[in-house]
Amino acid sequence: MDESGLTQQPKKQKLNEERDVVDRNIKCLRNLPEEILRYILSLLPTKDAIRTSVLCKRWEYLWTSIPNLNFSGLKPDKRKQFMNFVERVLLLRDSSDIKTFTLSCDVLRDASHVSAWISAAVRRNVQQLFIYLHNFRKPFSLPHSLFTCMTLTELELAMPCILKLPPTICFTNLKTLNFSYVTFTKEHSTEKLFSGLPVLEKLELENCKWVNLKVVNISAPKLLSIRIVEDWENQNDENGCQVMISGVSLNYFRYCGEFYNEYHVHNSPSLVEASVLASWYNERKRQIAHRMYMLLTGFSGVKELTLVFCAVELLTYAVEVVELLPHMPIFKNLEYLEFDELVVNLDSVALLKILQKSPRLKTMVFSEPVLRL
Repeated sequence: MDESGLTQQPKKQKLNEERDVVDRNIKCLRNLPEEILRYILSLLPTKDAIRTSVLCKRWEYLWTSIPNLNFSGLKPDKRKQFMNFVERVLLLRDSSDIKTFTLSCDVLRDASHVSAWISAAVRRNVQQLFIYLHNFRKPFSLPHSLFTCMTLTELELAMPCILKLPPTICFTNLKTLNFSYVTFTKEHSTEKLFSGLPVLEKLELENCKWVNLKVVNISAPKLLSIRIVEDWENQNDENGCQVMISGVSLNYFRYCGEFYNEYHVHNSPSLVEASVLASWYNERKRQIAHRMYMLLTGFSGVKELTLVFCAVELLTYAVEVVELLPHMPIFKNLEYLEFDELVVNLDSVALLKILQKSPRLKTMVFSEPVLRL
């Protein structure tokens, strides 16, 4: 008998078995309830989910009700196709709610289209909205309906332009808010924004700018966490803005930057963990040191404190040069103190004063073993 025939027979048999397994799996998949099928499609990239419409008749329109939509169009040579794709998907979508809507694209001269896409998500009771916009050729305004969306629980907005706020702002269910590269210019509307967050739990302000603003109050009764990262290039007014942060439930605070603005934390008895990463330039050292010191005065009840980069050096400067030693706060609940710095001077008056005013301190951690005595 020909040996080649013997080797081909098992291969053919194995291939048939594999086809049977695939057929059974396809049949099983087709018989799943539509809710499960939609959930499976929601895990795919939006384009791939739409491509499944060719699999069979039952799948033809399933994609029109998937809860998650993700549109990313940053390739200039594919812009027209991207615009047409987003328009088609939103036009053919049924009336079902959208859970997550993500949009990342260049705006260019299509501001009206981009705004309309966001409005479409709001009309479908969107819960999580992630907007990343770039390259503006003309003034851009987000739809007013966004700022009164009652279903929205998470909003992430990154766009290097002025945020134009409407007269009415109220996020009744928003729990997570993240602004990146946004410029705030009007005090009254900005104040209204940060006071219309009754259930907000997490706030992040990354590389945001406060222009023409003297004072801004951030007051959210259920705020648990706040993270602030300042732009390394100052584009604010010369004296910056006073940002007053009040949250009776606040338990985590992190700051990173050069204190182009002045931050105050008050009325936060539940604060557990705080971290300050500070750097400085010689021509602003006095101002930065003073502002970092003022921020620390709001941490009197903190349990865990981390000072990063130049924070100890600046605090020492504030105490010895700016002469703020008499006003050093008592850290009545501080138990854990960490120095994430290359060099820490153990003879620092500021450091010794912190130790004296921390009656419950149990642990000190130094990230580097090299200490200057």
